[in-house]
Amino acid sequence: MVDFTLKIGGAAGQGVQTVAEMLSRVILRAGWYVFSIEDYQSRVRGGHTFTQIRFSDVPIFAAHKKIDLLVALNPETYELHRGEVVPEGIIIGMIPSGGDSASQEVAIDFEGIAEEIGNRVFANVVAVGSILAVLGFDFQLAEKYLETVFGRKGPEIVAKNQQALKRGKEEITGRLQPPFSFENLSSQFSSRYLMSGNEGLGLGALLAGCRFYSAYPMTPSTGIMNFLSSRAERYGIVVEQAEDEVAAINMAVGASFAGARAMTGTSGGGFCLMTEGLGLAAMTETPIVIVDAQRPGPSTGLPTRTSQGDLEFVLHASHEEFPRVVFAPSDAQDAVNKVIKAFNLSEKYQVPVIILSDQYLADSRFSYPDFKIREAPLAPQYLTTEKDYQRYLITENGISPRGIPGEGEGLVIADSDEHDEAGHLTEDLTIRVKMHQKRMNKLAAIRQEVGLPLQLSGKDLTLIGWGSTLGVLLEVREVLHQEGVEAGVLHFTELYPLPPRVGEILDRSPQPVVVEANFSGQFARFLEGEYRIPLKRRINKYDGRPFLVENLLEQIKGVI
Repeated sequence: MVDFTLKIGGAAGQGVQTVAEMLSRVILRAGWYVFSIEDYQSRVRGGHTFTQIRFSDVPIFAAHKKIDLLVALNPETYELHRGEVVPEGIIIGMIPSGGDSASQEVAIDFEGIAEEIGNRVFANVVAVGSILAVLGFDFQLAEKYLETVFGRKGPEIVAKNQQALKRGKEEITGRLQPPFSFENLSSQFSSRYLMSGNEGLGLGALLAGCRFYSAYPMTPSTGIMNFLSSRAERYGIVVEQAEDEVAAINMAVGASFAGARAMTGTSGGGFCLMTEGLGLAAMTETPIVIVDAQRPGPSTGLPTRTSQGDLEFVLHASHEEFPRVVFAPSDAQDAVNKVIKAFNLSEKYQVPVIILSDQYLADSRFSYPDFKIREAPLAPQYLTTEKDYQRYLITENGISPRGIPGEGEGLVIADSDEHDEAGHLTEDLTIRVKMHQKRMNKLAAIRQEVGLPLQLSGKDLTLIGWGSTLGVLLEVREVLHQEGVEAGVLHFTELYPLPPRVGEILDRSPQPVVVEANFSGQFARFLEGEYRIPLKRRINKYDGRPFLVENLLEQIKGVI
């Protein structure tokens, strides 16, 4: 098995993401599996940032601590990360004079070479050329990729970029005896898919039939809006950048009331502002999907780091009680399917569905040999109204026939106050009880449609997690098995309401250890409250960075 990790670091605005994008695409086209994570500060320019790319000949969904190749676009990267490079590793780039790393080092002035070619903008391609030379990859793939990306700008630009690629290669030739020689694994380049979590959430919305997306830009959810807006005209979706999150959710509620499948996205700070609109959707029984891409708080917190700290917040957000659904996808492909299912449940039961993403999921890129769409969007769930139409007709399962204004002869009345079956506000307490029961009765049916957690058996201990932790839990499980410890995994992506039988599953799980990215163990507390089963073994990470395989493995051994 090949397992290689490289880290590209520099200052914000220096092109770290551009280098990583080009490199990931070339490696993917060579037939390898790719997984990458991003770490960046909340600055337009300046401040340290890096992308870590791992590739292998088998599917991978987690990040390692060890670095085989460090690419320093500035001297700060060298100083910060040289200690992470394995003894047999390599460091290239802006290395200060007198570098004392134990690894092989090649100092390269990427920007200086780019200026010789004619423009500093070519520094990124120079870096890619040097990296590919170290790795021993076929340069034809990179040249073809440059033709694809820059072809529309004309042959001169393509030639300049290919010259930069060649110059980067020349900087390595004769100065380093690379221990790496990665060949093309497959010629079936189109069989590999590379997608970030945000792209998965956006694609899921398109496939679900979303026709309206409103949001105020807030890291790390902004990528969803970027993805949808770039495809808005092609797929007939309205994307509205609202003035704030209050406007964003109310626009989405209004669009849904008018018959369009609607979604909004934000992070925890913006979701705070959305809670009144959330209550409006619940009272008017208007379908809506909301993405909360979590980051550390409170307040502005760490805007560009990751967290799983909003779980208890979204479970109880807005006042009083009402049915809701909460999902937390595990990777980009799961994000596609979860969004489709979110729209289906939201429209069928006329309830808000909240999707918990996080910066780690949003910005990480996952590769797949194929792409599985397991969920199919529902047909429209509204009717043509008659004259005597009652929007909130009391039914046994709580679902009232949904009408759309202008679709029929009936009058569709929505009221944020408590209301009668026709939708007129009321203070009749008998009606209040019946209406509240009607809404809450939906939960029993929803519970039957929520999926069970992933269950992998193990007689020694059980690793419990939710959302974006799946990849690292599965890999840690494999390492533990190699060391003679049989670990099971119990992983949740559909969090509320919990499906039947979860209590039984927890009861028979040996030595449960709950792993989550928050301080207090919110999911562990939630499970304890639901099932009265003590979950005292907990591993909590709250520094804003994701779990790494080696670090989590060490923590698990300490706990058990």
